[in-house]
Amino acid sequence: MNALNALFPGRCPTFDFRPVLFFAAFALPLASASGEPETRPRQEIQTLMSADDFRAAGLHRLSSEELEVLNSWLYGYIEVERREAVEEAIPSGEPSFGLEQVTTRVAAIFQRDTPSTIESRIVGEFRGWRGNTVFRLENGQVWRQAAPGEFVVRLEDPVVRIRRATMGSYLLSVDGYGSTVRVRRVE
Repeated sequence: MNALNALFPGRCPTFDFRPVLFFAAFALPLASASGEPETRPRQEIQTLMSADDFRAAGLHRLSSEELEVLNSWLYGYIEVERREAVEEAIPSGEPSFGLEQVTTRVAAIFQRDTPSTIESRIVGEFRGWRGNTVFRLENGQVWRQAAPGEFVVRLEDPVVRIRRATMGSYLLSVDGYGSTVRVRRVE
């Protein structure tokens, strides 16, 4: 049963509110450029729907108190759905390691559960790095050499560590060797 129909029995038995909720969910911004949540203006259903749709749904018959209850419920529902969608869409823990380089808009969100170091293996034969080397890791992450340098070695599936360095950069090192190279995450 539609939640709004349960809230207002007999008022709008056939109106499907899903398109309204879908529109309203995208009408509310997720976060400001600073990473701080914005104060979201409360969207009222009478401004989200056309006058014809509002009337066709029978919502014009609601008292101002009933309309306020509907608007409060709608706003709360949208906020819960938005938060759940954000939590689902944004990885945490090791899968988020390095993604803050992808966009500064959501960097603050990614940093909440991001470790300072990850360990994985380079898949297959590894011959070191020479300028623009791509590192495909067993955990699915892909990193690219971001600074000049050369390290020659021939290993099979070596263990590597990537750690946070200064100014938002990352350093990759191969287990058992002292060489490091600055890298950036590309996938």
